[in-house]
Amino acid sequence: MRQFEKIPQVKFKSKSSIIAEQILQLIRTGQYPVSSKLPPERIIAEQMGVSRPSVREAISALQIVGVLETRPGDGTYISKPLISDHLSSQVTSILEQSDSPYEIIQARKAIESGVIHQAIKLATDADIQNIRTAWNQKHEKGLEGDYDAYTKRGKDFHLSIAQATGNSLIVAIMDRLLSFTNQPLWRSMRCRYYELNPKRIEPMMDVHKKIVAAFEERNAEKAIQALEEDLDTVLEQLYNMA
Repeated sequence: MRQFEKIPQVKFKSKSSIIAEQILQLIRTGQYPVSSKLPPERIIAEQMGVSRPSVREAISALQIVGVLETRPGDGTYISKPLISDHLSSQVTSILEQSDSPYEIIQARKAIESGVIHQAIKLATDADIQNIRTAWNQKHEKGLEGDYDAYTKRGKDFHLSIAQATGNSLIVAIMDRLLSFTNQPLWRSMRCRYYELNPKRIEPMMDVHKKIVAAFEERNAEKAIQALEEDLDTVLEQLYNMA
């Protein structure tokens, strides 16, 4: 098994970009030929001295451009040779234009619980209806199997909760935070997870139903618990490390 090298500390490039570049270089030099299998993410992370989320993000970007293929229950394989540097620039662009989904989730966990607590206290009946409507639209896309639209509708749903606070600053902060979920890496990682097994979307839809139900009951404790379950489920889906 080819040993991966420790990556340097840099200020102007994400770790996931450097990880992807090293994997690409090993493929380019023939050390990992087409149809060969990469080591487990845990091994790559240990050898490079990085976190598993960073490795997962690099591998996801390489999957987007078709260099890698993950076979459920088996592992990650090299799916195409590198004929030019174009694929390398594509991967770098995806990673450098996207914030870490792992960090996005952590930020949301820190902020959204407080938003929900405030929203439940101040929400009008009209606000709760708006939350229900936003969820119905998201739910419909999930049932249709339109995973990209389902993912995009997530922003509308969570923003409707922020709007129930009646606080324009909270809405602006949440709008900015939720906009990160429209970045290519986030959307690709989410959609790929559902495409591999459409039944996986069912637990996500169930947990969103719990959030809506908690608002209709005006039960802050249940709503926050459901939100944390939602974000923990996303974390497990994307990184298998809830």
